[in-house]
Amino acid sequence: MNLRSRTSFVATGDQGIFVAKDLFFRIGGYKSIALMEDIELCKALRKEVPPKNPKSTLITSARRWRSKGIVKTIFLMWFLRLAWIAGLPSKFLKHLYDR
Repeated sequence: MNLRSRTSFVATGDQGIFVAKDLFFRIGGYKSIALMEDIELCKALRKEVPPKNPKSTLITSARRWRSKGIVKTIFLMWFLRLAWIAGLPSKFLKHLYDR
């Protein structure tokens, strides 16, 4: 995940995203969508400032990864991203994500 984020400059919520408050509000914050708001946030941020990878460590929850399984979760996350790029609605993707 770290390698993917460093090469694509897209972090997802389970990795943690740090944004200065003024920049967050300047770009309009999170979009009011059911899922993929973190990806949309990263797209908007990239238009304003180059992303940085902090050297510090952030601990986030691995709850979904443990309960659903690593391989299944990786495939689900990639499917959801590709479906989002293809234009499927976020409400439908959220339904798949919550299953």
